[in-house]
Amino acid sequence: MPETLTGQTTSPVTAPALPAGPLAWQRTSVIGTELVVAREQCAQGTAVVTGAVPFSLGWHAELDEGTRVRELSVSCRGDGWSRSLQMHHTGGEWVIRGDESEPAPPEIDPEAVPRLTDSPIFVSWAIRRLGLHAEPGPVSVPSVRVLVPSLELVAGTATYHMVSPNRLRITGEGPAATYEIDNTGLVSYQPGNLRLAR
Repeated sequence: MPETLTGQTTSPVTAPALPAGPLAWQRTSVIGTELVVAREQCAQGTAVVTGAVPFSLGWHAELDEGTRVRELSVSCRGDGWSRSLQMHHTGGEWVIRGDESEPAPPEIDPEAVPRLTDSPIFVSWAIRRLGLHAEPGPVSVPSVRVLVPSLELVAGTATYHMVSPNRLRITGEGPAATYEIDNTGLVSYQPGNLRLAR
């Protein structure tokens, strides 16, 4: 049975810092790329993606010392349309602001771990925040996923399982996904979807 996170984080003090500076991931399912400039407690990313609905994406995130995302702003643009979303953690709840035409956001657990779909740095942050490694087995946590390009929010429970020191599987509030993790804790590969450009 998966262990459940109940408001406490277990990010290990001895974990090496994630690489800072420019990082890039190449999409493999469509033509596209994401460039992320990360610092200790903030990061910004830009993505351009083709496919059935081509779009450009820009985001900015603020984190605390435990790599917990505290603020997230996302904007997405396509041919004749644009959307935006802001999420801010007050310490007791998530405050959500989006376009006036969008439906009301779902109820989000105050401890939810945010993930921007297909943006692998959010997975790397979650690994550090949850202190994941192969020994304890699966960990289930409240989750909120930001879908792209719609910027719709999907709240639920996600289960993170380090099936080996360099492989993570996430199941729960969305399609199951498996990631290869490098020795620094970065997502290096997701089969059929993306790879870290080195």
